Amino acid sequence: MTIDDLTKVKVLLSIKDSNQDDLLNLLLEDNEARLLSYINQDGNTSVKFPTELAWLLREITVRRFNRIGDEGKKSSSESDVSATWSDDDVQDFAVYLNKYRQRKGGRGTARFI
Repeated sequence: MTIDDLTKVKVLLSIKDSNQDDLLNLLLEDNEARLLSYINQDGNTSVKFPTELAWLLREITVRRFNRIGDEGKKSSSESDVSATWSDDDVQDFAVYLNKYRQRKGGRGTARFI
Protein backbone atom coordinates (compact mmCIF):
# COMPACT_ATOMS: atom_id res chain seq x y z
CA MET A 1 0.00 0.00 0.00
CA THR A 2 1.38 3.39 -0.94
CA ILE A 3 0.41 6.60 0.75
CA ASP A 4 0.67 9.80 -1.26
CA ASP A 5 2.88 12.70 -0.22
CA LEU A 6 -0.07 14.87 0.83
CA THR A 7 -1.26 12.23 3.28
CA LYS A 8 2.25 11.75 4.66
CA VAL A 9 2.73 15.50 5.14
CA LYS A 10 -0.61 15.69 6.94
CA VAL A 11 0.49 12.87 9.26
CA LEU A 12 3.75 14.69 9.99
CA LEU A 13 1.82 17.87 10.78
CA SER A 14 -0.97 16.08 12.71
CA ILE A 15 -3.61 17.46 10.34
CA LYS A 16 -6.72 15.28 10.26
CA ASP A 17 -9.08 17.30 8.06
CA SER A 18 -8.85 18.51 4.47
CA ASN A 19 -9.15 22.26 5.17
CA GLN A 20 -5.52 22.94 4.24
CA ASP A 21 -5.13 20.45 1.38
CA ASP A 22 -4.97 23.18 -1.27
CA LEU A 23 -2.15 24.95 0.58
CA LEU A 24 -0.24 21.72 1.21
CA ASN A 25 -0.59 20.65 -2.43
CA LEU A 26 0.72 24.06 -3.54
CA LEU A 27 3.70 23.76 -1.18
CA LEU A 28 4.42 20.23 -2.43
CA GLU A 29 4.24 21.40 -6.04
CA ASP A 30 6.46 24.46 -5.47
CA ASN A 31 9.02 22.50 -3.49
CA GLU A 32 9.15 19.76 -6.11
CA ALA A 33 9.88 22.41 -8.75
CA ARG A 34 12.62 23.93 -6.57
CA LEU A 35 14.24 20.54 -6.00
CA LEU A 36 14.05 19.63 -9.69
CA SER A 37 15.63 22.96 -10.57
CA TYR A 38 18.52 22.20 -8.23
CA ILE A 39 18.93 18.65 -9.51
CA ASN A 40 18.83 19.74 -13.15
CA GLN A 41 21.09 22.79 -12.86
CA ASP A 42 23.79 21.08 -14.93
CA GLY A 43 21.45 20.57 -17.85
CA ASN A 44 20.43 17.04 -16.96
CA THR A 45 17.22 15.97 -18.61
CA SER A 46 15.38 14.51 -15.62
CA VAL A 47 11.74 14.88 -16.45
CA LYS A 48 10.16 13.41 -13.32
CA PHE A 49 10.91 14.00 -9.69
CA PRO A 50 12.95 11.06 -8.36
CA THR A 51 10.89 8.96 -5.95
CA GLU A 52 13.95 8.19 -3.83
CA LEU A 53 14.02 11.87 -2.82
CA ALA A 54 10.33 12.03 -1.83
CA TRP A 55 11.31 12.13 1.85
CA LEU A 56 13.21 15.34 1.17
CA LEU A 57 10.20 16.90 -0.59
CA ARG A 58 8.03 16.14 2.44
CA GLU A 59 10.63 17.48 4.88
CA ILE A 60 10.95 20.80 3.05
CA THR A 61 7.16 21.07 2.72
CA VAL A 62 6.73 20.64 6.48
CA ARG A 63 9.40 23.30 7.10
CA ARG A 64 7.71 25.77 4.76
CA PHE A 65 4.28 25.08 6.23
CA ASN A 66 5.57 25.71 9.75
CA ARG A 67 7.11 28.99 8.61
CA ILE A 68 3.86 30.44 7.21
CA GLY A 69 3.27 33.82 8.78
CA ASP A 70 6.97 34.25 9.51
CA GLU A 71 8.21 34.61 5.93
CA GLY A 72 11.26 36.81 5.63
CA LYS A 73 12.27 36.35 9.26
CA LYS A 74 15.46 34.64 10.30
CA SER A 75 14.16 33.92 13.81
CA SER A 76 11.13 34.38 16.00
CA SER A 77 10.52 34.04 19.71
CA GLU A 78 7.55 34.08 22.01
CA SER A 79 7.93 33.66 25.76
CA ASP A 80 10.49 30.89 26.26
CA VAL A 81 10.05 29.41 22.77
CA SER A 82 12.25 30.51 19.90
CA ALA A 83 12.70 29.32 16.33
CA THR A 84 15.43 29.98 13.78
CA TRP A 85 15.04 29.37 10.04
CA SER A 86 17.45 28.86 7.21
CA ASP A 87 17.43 31.20 4.20
CA ASP A 88 17.40 28.30 1.75
CA ASP A 89 15.76 25.00 2.64
CA VAL A 90 17.08 23.32 -0.49
CA GLN A 91 20.68 24.24 0.37
CA ASP A 92 20.28 22.58 3.77
CA PHE A 93 19.91 19.28 1.92
CA ALA A 94 22.56 19.91 -0.74
CA VAL A 95 24.66 16.98 0.47
CA TYR A 96 21.86 14.54 -0.51
CA LEU A 97 20.97 16.37 -3.70
CA ASN A 98 24.58 16.58 -4.86
CA LYS A 99 25.03 12.82 -4.37
CA TYR A 100 21.94 12.24 -6.51
CA ARG A 101 23.15 14.71 -9.18
CA GLN A 102 26.55 12.98 -9.37
CA ARG A 103 24.91 9.57 -9.81
CA LYS A 104 22.76 10.97 -12.63
CA GLY A 105 25.62 12.72 -14.43
CA GLY A 106 25.63 16.22 -12.94
CA ARG A 107 29.29 16.80 -12.19
CA GLY A 108 29.66 20.49 -12.84
CA THR A 109 29.70 22.90 -15.70
CA ALA A 110 31.95 22.63 -18.72
CA ARG A 111 32.47 25.73 -20.83
CA PHE A 112 34.05 25.76 -24.25
CA ILE A 113 35.52 29.02 -25.45
